[in-house]
Amino acid sequence: MKKYFVFFLIILSVTLIGFIVLKSDINSIKNDFKTSIYKIKTGFGYSISYNNKLLIKQENIPAIQNNQPFCSFNDAQKVSDLVKEKLEKKETPKISLIELKKLKIQLNCPN
Repeated sequence: MKKYFVFFLIILSVTLIGFIVLKSDINSIKNDFKTSIYKIKTGFGYSISYNNKLLIKQENIPAIQNNQPFCSFNDAQKVSDLVKEKLEKKETPKISLIELKKLKIQLNCPN
């Protein structure tokens, strides 16, 4: 009986240690993505880097046909946050028109 109890405790300990290590690895991956919003001549753009290597440089609003930059800093920030979230989840960072509408991204900037 004692053998089974000791065996159970060892298995439980290994499982808990494995879970803690796995969880800390996932958190460290999430923290390696950085976003940056920057001003361009006619609006705003964003970039996303991973371990200080540029992954995405987006100067136009994705999912729309014309080459329209983001109208505001906040719009660029909202989309970059969504793309970062998708990358952290290992999803395709593609943005749809529906997502832009949900985020209330302004698609036509006033001149």
